[in-house]
Amino acid sequence: MSFEPSLTDRLRSKWNFFLSIFKADLDRATFQKEYIQDLQRQARSLQYPGALLGIFVWLGFAFGTDQKLHPEFPELFYFRIGFTILSFVSLIVFLLDTLFKIPTRKYGLEFAYLFLGYLTICTSFFTGRIADDPNYVSGLQIALITMVFVPLPLRSYYILLILSIIAFLGSAFIYSPNLSTVQASYSMQNLGIAYLLTFVFSIILERYRFVSFVSRFKILESNKEISEKMLQIQSLKEKQDGDYFLTALLLSPLIKLEQTGNSSVKVEFVLDQYKKFSFKDKDYELGGDFLSAYTIHLQGKEYTAFINGDAMGKSIQGAGGALVLGSVFNSIISRTRLSPEIQTRSPERWLKEAFIDLQNVFETFDGFMLVSAIFGIVDHSSGTLYYINAEHPWPVLYRDGKATFLGLESNIRKLGISEIFGSKIQVQTFRLMPGDIVFCGSDGRDDLVLEEDFSGKRIINEDETEFLSSVEESGGDIKTIRKSLIRKGKLSDDLSILSISYLPSRNPFLEDKNSIQEADSLAQKSDFAGAIRILEESVKQSRSKGLRHSPQAAKLLSKWYDKISKFKESAIWAEKVLDWDPSETEFLFITSILWKKAYAGSRNLELLRSASELGEKLRVRQPNHLKNLINLADIYRLLGNSFRAKKLLEEASALSPNDPKIAELKKKLDPSAS
Repeated sequence: MSFEPSLTDRLRSKWNFFLSIFKADLDRATFQKEYIQDLQRQARSLQYPGALLGIFVWLGFAFGTDQKLHPEFPELFYFRIGFTILSFVSLIVFLLDTLFKIPTRKYGLEFAYLFLGYLTICTSFFTGRIADDPNYVSGLQIALITMVFVPLPLRSYYILLILSIIAFLGSAFIYSPNLSTVQASYSMQNLGIAYLLTFVFSIILERYRFVSFVSRFKILESNKEISEKMLQIQSLKEKQDGDYFLTALLLSPLIKLEQTGNSSVKVEFVLDQYKKFSFKDKDYELGGDFLSAYTIHLQGKEYTAFINGDAMGKSIQGAGGALVLGSVFNSIISRTRLSPEIQTRSPERWLKEAFIDLQNVFETFDGFMLVSAIFGIVDHSSGTLYYINAEHPWPVLYRDGKATFLGLESNIRKLGISEIFGSKIQVQTFRLMPGDIVFCGSDGRDDLVLEEDFSGKRIINEDETEFLSSVEESGGDIKTIRKSLIRKGKLSDDLSILSISYLPSRNPFLEDKNSIQEADSLAQKSDFAGAIRILEESVKQSRSKGLRHSPQAAKLLSKWYDKISKFKESAIWAEKVLDWDPSETEFLFITSILWKKAYAGSRNLELLRSASELGEKLRVRQPNHLKNLINLADIYRLLGNSFRAKKLLEEASALSPNDPKIAELKKKLDPSAS
C-alpha cells in the first residue's frame, strides 16, 4: 500500500519553502560586522562606474525630453542636473582619494546611500507629480529595479522603499495628477508590481550575498587551520626532498658524455629538469629525461652510441623511469665493451638486440613505467647514423642553415608497452655530411606555455615546427637553442636536447670524377674490362693519397663486374660500397643477390651465408621489403633452414598473397603440398 502526499501537503511544503527564504539567518548575529565590511568593499567597486554613469544618465532628459513632454514642470531640470552634479563631485572626490590618498573611498556604503537615496526619492517625487504619464512611471520602475543590484544591508532596502513610497504618494497627493484614465490605472498596477518585485528580490539577493559571504568567510577561517597544517607538511617536504636528493644522486652518474678528443663525431647535451628543489642549502633538479653517450667498437669500427629518453610521470616517478633506463643502457654498453662476440655484430643487429633488452626490462612494470626514447649509434668513419625511435619527438637535421625533421615514418610504440612487438622493430639510417648536426630532444622542446591568464589557464604550443625555427635561429648552437625556446614560451616539462655533429678532418667522400667519366664512356661502348681497369686504378690511387671512400666508383665496378658475370668480384665491390657508405639501404638487397649469384657458380656455403647476413640487415631496416623477404627465404632454403624460410614466406604472403614467386618457393619447400 503506497502513501502519496496529497495536493494540500504538497502546496503546504512549497509554501513553507517559500517562507524559509524570509526567515532570519542564525549566522547574521555572528558575522554581521564582517558582513558589513564586505558590503563596504563591494560598494567601493561600484564607485567609479556608478559616478561615470550618473554624470550622463539623465543629461538627455534634462536638456531635451523633459522640456518637450512637460514644459509645465521646469523643476524637472534641477532634479536631473542635480544627479549629474552629485555624480561629478563624487568622481572628483574618488580621484583625489586615488591620487593623493585622501581617505574618502572607504565610505562605500555611505556613498551608495547618497546615490540611491537621491535617485529613488527624487524619481519617486517627480514621478508622483506627473503620475498620469506612463513614460515617467516606467522610469521609476527602472530606478526601483536598479536598487536591487546595489549591495546594501537588508534594512537599507526597506528604508529606501518606504521613503520612495512616501515621496511618490506625497507628491501625488499634493499635485493631484489625473489617475482616472485607463492608461494611468495600468501604469499604477505596473508600479505596484515593481515595488513588490523590488521588495521580494531585494530579500532574495541580499540573502544570497550573505550566504556567499559566510561561506567564503568560513573558508578563510579554515585556511588558518590549513596554514598550521602546512607547517607539518613542510616538515614532511624536507623528508621528501631527501628522497629526491637520493634519487638525483643515483641518476647523476648515469647521465654521462664520453667522447675522445680527436673524434669526428661531437656530442653535446642540454638538460633542464622541471622539478627544482633544495636540500641542505644546495639546489638540485629531478625529472624523467635522460641523456647519455659512449664510444663503442663494432666490427672493427668506432661508433658513438647515444640515447635520449623521456620517462612517463613527474618528479620522482619520472626519475625512477630514467634511473632504470640509464642503468640498463649503461649495462648494455659495459657488456658490449667486455664481449668480443657482441663486438662482431652489425650495427643493425646490435641496436635491435639492445632495444629488445630495454623493452624486456620496462615490460615487467605492466605499463606503469613507459618511456619514449631515441636510441642510436653513429659511424665515425662514414658519418652514418643508425637509430630507433620509440614514440619520441622526431630528430632534426641541421644542414646548410636549414633544419628539417628526420625519420617521419617511425611507428614504434613507447618502451614498456607490451604490444610493441606487434609492430616490427625498424632501424633507420641516414648518412651525415661533414658539418651536419642532428638534434634529438624530449617533448619539453615543444610543450611551451605561450600564454597564461589570471585564472591559471595556459595556452600550450602545439606547433612542432617551432623547434625547427629555434634551431635555425641559433645557427645549430645547442645552448642558444634553449635560450630561443625560453624566449618563445615558458617550459612546462623536462627539457633535454642532444646534438650530434659530424666534423671529420677532411671529406671522406671525394670521388675521381674524371676517371668515372672516362670509364663510363668505355662502358657505354661495352668495353667493361677497360672501364673496370680505369676505375680500379683510380680507387687504388685515391686510397694511397688517403682519400678513403669512393662509393660511386665502387657501385660502378660492382655493376660492370656483374655485366661480365664475375659475380664474386661484383659482390666484393658491392660490399665496399656498404662499407664506405652504410646508409645505402637498397644496396644491401643488391649485394645479397650478388652473393647468391656467386654461390650458384661455386656452391660455397660461406657466400650464401654472406647473402643471408645482408638480407637480415635489410630486414631490420625495412621489415616489409617484399623482394628481400622472398630472396631471403630462398637463401635459407638453399642453406637447408626450411623453418626460417617458411617463416619469411609467411611474412611475404601477408604483404602480397598472390605473388607467383612466393607460391613457387612454397612448392620447393614442400613438394607434397602441391
